[in-house]
Amino acid sequence: MNYNIKNIVGTLFFICMMSCDIDEIPPHSLVKENAITTAAQAEQALNGAFVPLESLNNSTFAADYATSGSQMIGLSTGGFDSFDEQLLENEFTSSNGWNQCADMVNSANFAIEGTSALPDATFSNPDRKNEILAQATFMRFFAQYYIFRYYGQHWDLSSSLGGLMRRATADLSNANHARETVADTYTMLLEDLDFVIANGPEFSTPYRPSKLLAKAFKAEVLLMRGNDADLEQAIMIAQEVLNDPGRSMAGTYRAVFDNGFESSELLFTRYVDDQLARLAGFNLDSMLNIFGGLIFISEAFEDLLGSDLRAPFYKEEVDDKITTPKMFIGQDRGVVFYMRTSQMYLVQAEAHARLNRKDAAIAAINVLRTRAGETPLVASSISDNDLSITVYNEIAKEIGIEKGEEWFAAIRLKNASGDPLVFDLKSEVTSINQLVWPIPGSEVEFNQLIQQNPGYEDL
Repeated sequence: MNYNIKNIVGTLFFICMMSCDIDEIPPHSLVKENAITTAAQAEQALNGAFVPLESLNNSTFAADYATSGSQMIGLSTGGFDSFDEQLLENEFTSSNGWNQCADMVNSANFAIEGTSALPDATFSNPDRKNEILAQATFMRFFAQYYIFRYYGQHWDLSSSLGGLMRRATADLSNANHARETVADTYTMLLEDLDFVIANGPEFSTPYRPSKLLAKAFKAEVLLMRGNDADLEQAIMIAQEVLNDPGRSMAGTYRAVFDNGFESSELLFTRYVDDQLARLAGFNLDSMLNIFGGLIFISEAFEDLLGSDLRAPFYKEEVDDKITTPKMFIGQDRGVVFYMRTSQMYLVQAEAHARLNRKDAAIAAINVLRTRAGETPLVASSISDNDLSITVYNEIAKEIGIEKGEEWFAAIRLKNASGDPLVFDLKSEVTSINQLVWPIPGSEVEFNQLIQQNPGYEDL
C-alpha cells in the first residue's frame, strides 16, 4: 500500500488512540475534531512515531538498516532477497521500508500539528512542549533521511530527484505530493535538525532523540551534501559532539559491543522490550537470526580486514553457526547503532580528506585505530591518490555492518579521476541509476505527482 493511502486508512478510529499503549501507531487526522487536547495525548502521539523502530515483522530499522549498505557494496551477503546484490537487475519494488518510513513521518507530523496547537499552559513542565515538538521533528527527519538516501539522487545537488518531504499529516486532500529537489531536500533536513538542536532535550537516553544526537546527524548530513563550507562545518560540529560531556567514546572497541545498549558512546538505538526479545527467535528477520547465521561478511571484507584487531568482531563460529559478534549479543536484543560518537572521527577524517588535508584526515583515523589496538598510519606513506580508499577502508573496519555507511561513503568519496569510489569497488556498478532503489509501484500508481527514478520506469 502506498505512502499516502496506507497512512490514511484507519484514521476515523482516532478516539481509540487516546487509550492506546506505546505499541500502537496512532491513526492520523482526517477529521478535524480528532485533535490532541491534553499533554498526555501529545506524549502518546509522539510515542506513535517510534513504533516502526520496534517492529519484528519488517526489519527496515533493524537488520536491514545495518546490512543493506554492506550488501550493496559487497561486504556482506546472505539473508535478504529484496534486492539484487549485484545491482545488475535491481528491482527492489518492496514497499515495506517505504511504508514504515511513511508511518513514522505521518505519526511525527500528527504529533507536531497537534502539540503545536496546545497552549503552553497545558504542560506542567514549561520545556516539555518544545521537547515533544523537537523529538517528533527528529523522527520525521529520521524517516525522510532514510528515503532520501536510498531513493534520492543525494550526490547531485542539481538533481530534481530528491526526497518526498511531507510537512503535513496525509489525508485525502493531499494524497498527491511531488518530490523535492535534492538541494531543497538537504535544506529541509537541516532545518529539522536545527530545530531539534535549538529545542530538544539534553541527552539522557539512547532511546529518545536529543540535541546531541541531532548535532551528530547534522555533521553526517553536511558531509553528504559536501561543499567545502559544509565539510568545514561538519568537522566543527563533529568536534562539539566529541567534546560533549553527555556521552564519551568507549575505551576499547570491544567495550562498544560488550556493553550493548549501555555503551557510553551510543547516541540512538531502538528500544527492545522483553516481549519483543522473546519473539526474536521465531522471526527470521530479527536481529538475533540475521546476525546469528543468516548474514555473513564476504570474502572481500575478510580480505580487507585481514589481521586487523577489529576482524574478530565481524565473524565467529558459535554452536555451528557463523555469527557477527559485534551485532549478535546474547539477550536476543541486537543493538542497532543508528549513531555513536566515535563515528564523528570518521566524519572528520572524510571531511579533511575531501578538503585535501591528508595529515588531519589520518590523525582522525588514528584515534580509532589506536583505540582498536592497531598501529597508527603514517600520513607521509599514503599517496594523495590513495587517501580516499584509505578513509573508506577505515569506515568499513570501524562501523561496517552497523548502519549501511559503507555504501554511502563509497558514493561520496572519489577516486583519482574524480568519480565515486563505488565504481572501483563494485565492477557491476556502471551507471548512477544503480545507486538508488526504484520507488515502489504502489506509490507511483496512487501518487500522481511522484516521479520514478530513471531506469525503473517499466517496473
